[in-house]
Amino acid sequence: MTAGWLPTNPGGVLTTAHLSEQRIGGPRQWAWISGIAGLVANVLLALFYLLARPFSEVQNSFGWLGTANDWVIPVQFLATIPVAMALRRWLPPIRLVRVSTAIAIAAMVAVATLQLLLVAGVLDFDVEVLLAVAAFLLVYAWVFIVSSVGHRHSALPRAVTRFGLLLGASFPLGLLITAAGYLIGSASGHPLALASPGIVLGALSWLALPVWPLMLAHLVFSKEVSVVP
Repeated sequence: MTAGWLPTNPGGVLTTAHLSEQRIGGPRQWAWISGIAGLVANVLLALFYLLARPFSEVQNSFGWLGTANDWVIPVQFLATIPVAMALRRWLPPIRLVRVSTAIAIAAMVAVATLQLLLVAGVLDFDVEVLLAVAAFLLVYAWVFIVSSVGHRHSALPRAVTRFGLLLGASFPLGLLITAAGYLIGSASGHPLALASPGIVLGALSWLALPVWPLMLAHLVFSKEVSVVP
């Protein structure tokens, strides 16, 4: 059973809501879609860098892998919106959860919009990347916050909260190490060498992002929610 936050009845007895009563647009299904879409996007991205070799001067026929990745990412983030909305019902009804969830949902919409504008040729890649990374930071911050709240209040399984805490902290930390590496390395003439640990950490965090909604689908949204007053 997963501890949730639902009102008890007037008699103060155990209140139990079955899965069918807890679904908000089928959060488990949306979590599966988000996670699977993210994994597909990861595979497309890896194949793009492996086969298309975007940093090479030689062009080949595998450039479509990058475009396909850009199409799948909006699916990943839009599918996460109902997941974020549903997850609030497993957490204490506190302001931090409400505000962070609202900001994260806005960031998810922004990521999807930016990706579609990139595909349509409205935004340049350099501009889109900067704006998207800013939105990613908000999403990772939300993962960290809800995992922290869920951990402190025992509202979510420990496996979910521990992974969420590591995931939510790793992407911002990777960006911080990357920025510091470039700043310090610019003086010594080796910015990439010093920034590479942060780049690797950020990349691993990005690749691990789809795992979190899959864990929610398997360990949270598949259970009944029960509250002991």
